[in-house]
Amino acid sequence: MPLPSSPSFRLPWAVALLGLAAWAPLRAQSAETSAEPTPKLPLTLPATLEAGRFYLHPRLHGGRELRLFSDSGGGLLFTHAGARALGVAPESRTDNAPPQLLTWPRFDARAWIPAPQNVERGIPVAPAPPNQQHSLGDGMIGAAWFGGRSWEFDYPRGRLRLLPAGALPRVDAAHRVELGFQKDAQGRPTNHFARIPVRIDGEVLQLLFDTGASLMLTEQGARELGGGPAHRAGSFIAAGVLQRWHDRHPDWRVVEHGDRNGSGRLIEVPELEVGGYRVGPVWFAERADRNFHEYMSQWMDRRIDGAIGGNAFATLKVSVDYPSATATFER
Repeated sequence: MPLPSSPSFRLPWAVALLGLAAWAPLRAQSAETSAEPTPKLPLTLPATLEAGRFYLHPRLHGGRELRLFSDSGGGLLFTHAGARALGVAPESRTDNAPPQLLTWPRFDARAWIPAPQNVERGIPVAPAPPNQQHSLGDGMIGAAWFGGRSWEFDYPRGRLRLLPAGALPRVDAAHRVELGFQKDAQGRPTNHFARIPVRIDGEVLQLLFDTGASLMLTEQGARELGGGPAHRAGSFIAAGVLQRWHDRHPDWRVVEHGDRNGSGRLIEVPELEVGGYRVGPVWFAERADRNFHEYMSQWMDRRIDGAIGGNAFATLKVSVDYPSATATFER
């Protein structure tokens, strides 16, 4: 999810991503563009894994390297810093004004990432919150960027690869998962937010596949989680589900003021099953029920109870083919 990583903070970026059709008459301001190259696939992208989240570092032809936060559960935008890096002055906009739009830039073939599909109207520009400027960097590449292609998220190696269409690894059926996408009357996806089933405490929950989900730990939270960066990969759960877990398992660790967003509560789930593998422990941050049951669920094919992120995938290689709505898992 975009930063801050909770649907309650997601609205500006969700509007930027999902509301572009309303601004069809607008023309995008142009960074330098050219035809997309046709690289040989699979292609390892210029990416780093930082505290459990992938950042892309494509390089412009002038030599400037961008820093783009990748988030399968998030929006698609350039920050003001990103606009300036592309040679475009960011414009001040009121809440009701149409977004400033940029064309996708031309990247050096030696440090290249593909353009998103079906966003001919342009990429919106939005200011990063003051406390998120480093985390967001020059922009966010979210669900609309991942949609329509095949990807490999190799967490143990810290590697993100673009795969040939449909080229998922051969795995046992237990490690092959059908994803859910909201579709229109013709059966076409209306967006690229993926729902994934996850088994926790003997119950199958439906969660958002959210590689950008991030915790913002308090000092207490960082201590309880054993140190490390305050801003790191996380997962989220609706308040009602967290309370149910807590009532059933009072021995599961809870940190009352561990996260700076939402209620602040964190709960440690000792083990969960995703993609046929048992992983854990995994920390979940509490979010209001409406954030997922009402807000995020409006863009899903069925109601979801939370989001699962990079802290759950740390030991796994996850490959996702968006067109076939299928993911495979390897350890």
